[in-house]
Amino acid sequence: MYTITLENGMRFYLRPLKKEEIEEASFLSDECVGKNLYPKEEIAETLNDQEKFFYLLKNEKDETIGYIYYFLTNEEEMAKYSKLDINVFREVYSNSDKKVGKIQSVGIKREYRGNELAVEMMQFILKEMKKADIDITFIVCWKPGGILPLGKTLAKCQFNYLTEAKKIWYDDKELICPHCKGRCRCDAEIYYKLL
Repeated sequence: MYTITLENGMRFYLRPLKKEEIEEASFLSDECVGKNLYPKEEIAETLNDQEKFFYLLKNEKDETIGYIYYFLTNEEEMAKYSKLDINVFREVYSNSDKKVGKIQSVGIKREYRGNELAVEMMQFILKEMKKADIDITFIVCWKPGGILPLGKTLAKCQFNYLTEAKKIWYDDKELICPHCKGRCRCDAEIYYKLL
């Protein structure tokens, strides 16, 4: 468990997801990034997969107020997910033996945003990735209405801009985008960080 203490003394705890919290995690991801983007089955897989990690952020009352989801991947999967040419990813780091990570999703309940909790979670996860000998990590950031909600977090964690990707979630017919109120027509920006 990782403890985050804010300047005002409030404490939060980041720890791995437990089996009995799957539904709660799914509900929170629905609220933060869109209904059905991460179904319960996908979240449940992180419990038994040695290459997928789902952490919950809890307040002092043990209420879930945020999450971060990341996993190991490769350039081929990054290209497929973002609908971009694989060379976009290969140009960043050409070592053929590299281990690639992907921060899939970061979510915090609206009333807790603006306290740099996302920065704290991201910095913890980046340290975990480095311990696991991951060489580079990518993050595909949702850009509803042209606004990048994670923009300040990415800057504080020293991520580098890679490129933009157009309407990458549009083909997911199950996803109900909170911005588009139906199928997602939002674009994304892709960032990376060498570890």
